[in-house]
Amino acid sequence: MDEKTCLFAHGFEGVPGGRKARYLRDTLGIEVTAPHMTTLGWTFEDQVSVLLDAIDRAPELRLLVGSSMGGFATAVAASRRPDRDLRVVLMAPAVGIHAVWAEQLGDDGMKLWEEMGRIQYHHKGVGKDVMLPYRLWTQSLANAGVALDHPTVVVHGLDDDVIPVERSLAFAKASPGVRRFHGVCDGHRLLETLDVMAEGIRLVLS
Repeated sequence: MDEKTCLFAHGFEGVPGGRKARYLRDTLGIEVTAPHMTTLGWTFEDQVSVLLDAIDRAPELRLLVGSSMGGFATAVAASRRPDRDLRVVLMAPAVGIHAVWAEQLGDDGMKLWEEMGRIQYHHKGVGKDVMLPYRLWTQSLANAGVALDHPTVVVHGLDDDVIPVERSLAFAKASPGVRRFHGVCDGHRLLETLDVMAEGIRLVLS
């Protein structure tokens, strides 16, 4: 079992070479595989498939680290490999993101998204407008009840204004594998508490 490699899943607006991936690689000395989460498309299941492909290609892999939407997708991917010895660290996982989007768009916006089948969105990570399929929302809703048996640590900012910390708490309570929940004084990006991510990795690997 290799403890010096990990699969990292970036967030919805993130990129594979972002600060968390660099921290894993440069500070912790971990060999990081960080795929583009939208390689296969913009649905939620597309992102889960990216991770499942990476997991299945690396039978020695056991450490998974995911941030925000990537954390949500990581949780779902790990739950679909119950027989693998996977260890999971989730940073502000976006479980329940469907409810956030529904509140932001309102009834009219959600109805339009459903009727049109897609909605235009300016994506900061790719620096251009993209068309988000309605399946991104329906699939996020369908997977909102995910729970993990794998050893897991969850880190979530108490000042998160994107994904309410209560969402992560509910996920942690429903997941027998969660060893620790860290509520930290930080926002959604958790850039001030990367050392807690390192602590979580040590805990799940111990």
